Amino acid sequence: MMIGCLILYHKTVTSLTKSLLLRAVFHEEDFEIEILDESTVVLYVWNVERRHVWQAALDFELASVHAGYGFGNYKWEAEERAHAVLVYSQGYQQHSGDICGSSTGLSTKSTIK
Repeated sequence: MMIGCLILYHKTVTSLTKSLLLRAVFHEEDFEIEILDESTVVLYVWNVERRHVWQAALDFELASVHAGYGFGNYKWEAEERAHAVLVYSQGYQQHSGDICGSSTGLSTKSTIK
């Protein structure tokens, strides 16, 4: 079973707002949302076509919300890949210390289902 991960980061758009947007986009899918802090939200989605995650990432990037995406057989694997895309996305490098100090530094989080 493939798991997709989408990490969203924005300093002024609240995590609640990002969570509501993700719920609207993926309302028909089996997903889990984790709020890391006021600026960062992680979405895990099961058995979804990659193009849907890519499209959501593109839509958020076009709205100036930094997005990282990744896929894997496990949540941690998908998250690591999404974090790598986020860290290297243009314009995000200046903020790379603000989120997930390490690639899996997600110790404090809330989960919304």
